Amino acid sequence: MRIALVTCTEMPRPDGDLPILGAAFAARGVDTEVVAWEDASIDWRGFDAALVRSPWNYVARFRGFRAWIDRVAAETRLLNPREAILWNLHKRYLAELAGDGIAVVATEVVLHGVDPDWNALFDRFGELVVKPAVSAGSFATIRVARGDVDAARAHRGAHAERDLLVQPLLESVLAHGETNLVHFGGAFSHAIHKGARWNGDAEQSRGLVAPAADELAIARRVLDHVDAKGFGALAYARVDIARGADGRALLMELEIVEPSLFLDRAPDRASMLVDATLRAMMANP
Repeated sequence: MRIALVTCTEMPRPDGDLPILGAAFAARGVDTEVVAWEDASIDWRGFDAALVRSPWNYVARFRGFRAWIDRVAAETRLLNPREAILWNLHKRYLAELAGDGIAVVATEVVLHGVDPDWNALFDRFGELVVKPAVSAGSFATIRVARGDVDAARAHRGAHAERDLLVQPLLESVLAHGETNLVHFGGAFSHAIHKGARWNGDAEQSRGLVAPAADELAIARRVLDHVDAKGFGALAYARVDIARGADGRALLMELEIVEPSLFLDRAPDRASMLVDATLRAMMANP
């Protein structure tokens, strides 16, 4: 068996998960190869599966990445499944999850080319977080002070071709950070406490934490919603949760395309991802 661990040629930072995951597959007698999604010389038919891990430059090359998804899904098993990846790429999914009664951070989707009523958004949310609806890491994610219409419009103008998300700045994220709950095969594996991150910042993971019961409950509801959509079995998912002003746990993002899984903090859990990958391969012929 041969599995591609998909990364990219231009890495914004090293992917510490890859060597740990490669060793875990090797311990099961599975051959892996780290390959870049944009490498045109790769014959994807030579792999039994392509496990998407760190194609972190895709935002700047989105059309090419979107075409790559279709091509690879036609030539081998793509994990996570194509339909799940496509659904998750644009963060409009947050509105769908909120519509299912899941507690989600308040979100306004601003379509490309639209300059919204910023004053109304300031009145609704206070200080803002503005970021692209298709994004990886902290790309173009900024804070906008309440009432700073000029800054908001300048950011809108700089990214006029992109759909944007506008959300309230959660003070808890600044003070305490967020909890990232990593799941393999739909089962909880481990959680990381992570600090706030803005455009250009390095990732600020702070080590393993035990998630609260309400955080686990939201993650379960989110993954049950995805499972009910019939995309196919997920090998991995990361559910990012923060606290609202009232202390309530809120979904920030669901990551099923290319999340860091922080295996360097929990290397023993890599075998859990190997098992989940092999099961997903059988479930997604």
